[in-house]
Amino acid sequence: MRIIKHILFISFLIIICGEQIQQYFPIIKAEPLRGSFVIPQKPTITLDNWLSGNYQDSLMKYFEYDLSFHVPYVRLRNQIGYSLFDEVRGNGVEEGDHHHLYSTGYINSYLGKDFVGDNKVIDNVAKLAYVQDELKKLNVDLIFMIAPGKPSIIPEYIPKKYDLSTKTKSNYDAYVEQFDKQKINYIDFKKYFLKLKPTSKHPLFSKLGVHWSGYGATIAADTLIKYMQQERNINMINHFQLSGTTTRIPRDTDHDMGGLMNLIYEIPSDSLYYPNLVFVKDKTKTKPNVLIIGDSFVYSWIGFYPYFQNIFDSNSSYWYYNHDLGYTNGKCPQNTSVSSFNLKEETLHRDFILLLFNESNLLNFDSDFTAQMYDLLQKENNSVKASTK
Repeated sequence: MRIIKHILFISFLIIICGEQIQQYFPIIKAEPLRGSFVIPQKPTITLDNWLSGNYQDSLMKYFEYDLSFHVPYVRLRNQIGYSLFDEVRGNGVEEGDHHHLYSTGYINSYLGKDFVGDNKVIDNVAKLAYVQDELKKLNVDLIFMIAPGKPSIIPEYIPKKYDLSTKTKSNYDAYVEQFDKQKINYIDFKKYFLKLKPTSKHPLFSKLGVHWSGYGATIAADTLIKYMQQERNINMINHFQLSGTTTRIPRDTDHDMGGLMNLIYEIPSDSLYYPNLVFVKDKTKTKPNVLIIGDSFVYSWIGFYPYFQNIFDSNSSYWYYNHDLGYTNGKCPQNTSVSSFNLKEETLHRDFILLLFNESNLLNFDSDFTAQMYDLLQKENNSVKASTK
């Protein structure tokens, strides 16, 4: 019994002293935690928050986060929970068969649990059709792209707690139906990926990622380029594949779900293929001026592979969820809100306006871009009519 007490006492001393040593002389270098979380700020004491107990709670959270060993402790806790109790810690991360990782929101969208209803879809697409037709009169081509959710392409490994037989009509089903009825120019990458899946030599989605794989991103980009060339009868910058790399070390977003788990020992990845691309500089080719409004799938064509930088005009821009300026002029600006832009000046001079949203984000359609353009174009048309009277 005395030996146990000594061991516990020495362990306690090591933790206390180790924390002080780590704070001033960092011994352990840990990767920062991944995910979305708010860093606690040191609270200011007031009479109200002291009496209510809020000050004490906030101060405890601040000091807990400020510990030098905070990151190693979190990873250790997550590793113990995962290795011993099959516990997955990570915002919205779900583990299915063979350690395939999914997003809870993507699974719910696949099952139709977030369906907004046919009436809302019909109304949204009617406005989109109006915007598409009016922009075409101004020589601006609009293309809507639906990126697939991982559960749609790899449903076989979805966690068993989800009953796939309960799948009902989804936002994807309703929008594709209306796109066809109202003659929207669109690319259905889900349909295309499902067609490719049986014969694809390489994963279209990685085991540990939620976005299309690096290989899948190149397939989607190639499809888009061909569509754009056909739409405007232009020849865009040529690019070709110069061999490729097969590896079990995931790159970029091919590990985004795995990273959110914040483990000490990473879950082994599947074998992934990364094409080595070469873009041919040719001044005789067309580099269209493009505005892309979309979600995080767009970044695959910026950070994973530099399509955006090489095939589009330098004045092209990417609006992240129609809220923040995600990319322009070779940079990813920080804290630049799209709301500060003049919508007319930013849109009506483009060659293309591209909308790219994955199945899960169809819950919010296109982040209000179509609604804003609908109001703008109606206002422009009404002004023209008024001036001709």
